[in-house]
Amino acid sequence: METESLLGKTIDDIKKIVVSATGQEEHAIEIAKWIYRKGASTFDEMNTIPLALRKKLDKVFSIGKYNPIQVCESKDKTRKYLYKNQSGQQFESVYMPSPKRNTLCISTQSGCRMGCAFCLTGKIGFKGNLLAMDILNQYLSIHERKKINRIVIMGMGEPFDNFNEVKNAVKILTAEWGAAFGASNITLSTVGLHESLREFLEKPFCNLAVSLNNPFSDERKSLMPIESTNPIAEAVNFIKQKPLKKPLRVSFEYVALSGVNTYKRHAIAIAQMLSGINYHLNIIPWNGHEKSSFKPPSDIELNAFIDCLNQEGILTAVRQSRGQDIGAACGQMAGESKNLKEKRVGD
Repeated sequence: METESLLGKTIDDIKKIVVSATGQEEHAIEIAKWIYRKGASTFDEMNTIPLALRKKLDKVFSIGKYNPIQVCESKDKTRKYLYKNQSGQQFESVYMPSPKRNTLCISTQSGCRMGCAFCLTGKIGFKGNLLAMDILNQYLSIHERKKINRIVIMGMGEPFDNFNEVKNAVKILTAEWGAAFGASNITLSTVGLHESLREFLEKPFCNLAVSLNNPFSDERKSLMPIESTNPIAEAVNFIKQKPLKKPLRVSFEYVALSGVNTYKRHAIAIAQMLSGINYHLNIIPWNGHEKSSFKPPSDIELNAFIDCLNQEGILTAVRQSRGQDIGAACGQMAGESKNLKEKRVGD
């Protein structure tokens, strides 16, 4: 008999299930912590829950965790995990260790329908939204989970195109009864879909990173078709009207493309557009892939652009690319099994 998964369910959902099985609400809270904080895979592990209740639940429900189907490790120790869920959707997550930050980049969709010209995920098309359980499983299913102190929702897909599932997943991650992960240590990246952005800004649940990439509407349209229906200028105005309150913060992302968006006029226009917002600009030199002819800027071109940004008073950082040799860097994720050096799950 096929069982229903508890992974992805809120505390209210779990309470209803537990009470219907003659358990107590405090048992539901404990079960949620076993799943989301302790990473339990079976009811047998939940030794603080009455055995009779565990047996009842085990007949109808499962935890719902599942392992990746492929794990690849980069020469810089970045690990890319490929998953396939029960619906057959494939998607990836990336673990990036460093001395101070151990970051997990997670996906929210299989593929993407935004069609950004520089992004490989957009080239493979849209295969479907992930459920909250699929989003959470990327965090709970890897053995590095306890080392992770940053989560970036910047993998495959547009989070605001799957807003409700993403919101539920983040609420579970940050809840006291859930993973108890700090909201200020989670960052969601978006192209700026207006409807979901407005809803997010009413009740923000993590940091926000907006994919800018070009301050000029006509030029941005050629890179990001979504500009035609969701202009970045309007998205920026929404943020100005509803600024994030500390400790949450907003940043803007800028994929630097040689000869395309790295001129002084771009720096001036960025400063004018974002004036009045307390923000940070992350520069991401384009990570190459076989389905696009863009080129990353040379060091000279990139440094000249950064100098222009600094002259405009823009706080700027260049994001270090990780996992390029295994297709794990920003814009390279394709959700496909590849003939790469693999690591066994648990290594």
